[in-house]
Amino acid sequence: MTFPVSQSVLDATALAGELARLYGLKGPVKCRLISRGMNDIFEVVCDGGRFAAKVARTGKSTDGEFGFEQAFVQHLAAARFLVPAPIPLTDGKLFFTVDAPEGPRQIALMRWLDGTPCTKMLTLEDARRLGSYLGRMHRASENFTYPVPRPLYAESKLKARLPKLIAMLGDDPDTAAFLTRAVDGAIARIESLDPASVPRGAIHGDFQYANVMQMADGSVAVFDFNDCGQDFIVRDLTGFFWRADFDGVGAALNPAFVAGYEAIRPLLPAERAALPLFRAARHLLLTCSMAEFIDRVGPIPGFDGNLRYYLSMIRLHCAEAGLG
Repeated sequence: MTFPVSQSVLDATALAGELARLYGLKGPVKCRLISRGMNDIFEVVCDGGRFAAKVARTGKSTDGEFGFEQAFVQHLAAARFLVPAPIPLTDGKLFFTVDAPEGPRQIALMRWLDGTPCTKMLTLEDARRLGSYLGRMHRASENFTYPVPRPLYAESKLKARLPKLIAMLGDDPDTAAFLTRAVDGAIARIESLDPASVPRGAIHGDFQYANVMQMADGSVAVFDFNDCGQDFIVRDLTGFFWRADFDGVGAALNPAFVAGYEAIRPLLPAERAALPLFRAARHLLLTCSMAEFIDRVGPIPGFDGNLRYYLSMIRLHCAEAGLG
């Protein structure tokens, strides 16, 4: 029996050959693995230039859902956003799928973004600028359509992944009970929201400054659309909240980020009222997801021992949202 594999690494030489064949790449084609995590990213160099190849993990999405992601990024590129736009194959498709030992994996060749990822050292003006950028993205996404839906199912993921986090707590029934109450409360309140007051649409899904690049000419590029899909639009702001909270700069940067966003897309009253709820839900989901995938992606800073920092963030923002 072949031992089970959770996430293989594609052979770079074989991948280079397949990319050359399917995309009509000229000259020597070289692939190099540059990022290993929830997806694998390869740098691809050929006579036509420099590209990135994204190899999705098995089970993340169906071919239809992966097609949604590529079409969404292509839509934003057409709207003049700097994003890793997919390069069409010679047959016009935006991706292809291979059979890996653990199952099917989708692959997309993308535009290379040559910039510097942003960090927590953002100024207030930087935060406002990123908020405005997300507001423009949401405006540009209003007319995006795709034949295959891609709902994010954040609440069902939260419920399904909670047991892995509780298992990591060890003998701590009080914290386990708190997390269960918080998750159940967050899900109930989010599912009761009225889409007429808290509208839904296509969103990035993980818009945070670690997924934003500063380009040499001063422009901004956004990448990592792995979690894009259809959800409450206002939820997209809490990706930035989570990263800034985690890095200890949320109190300073988050208000400026929201101000920049509202300069482009003013929040409805119910959206603004729901922000603390979505912020708490984001902290819950990210922590539960780390517990779910730690054996796939490896060690995560601070995610060991008693999880003190992550749990302190959860307790703080759940209290602000009236959860738990």
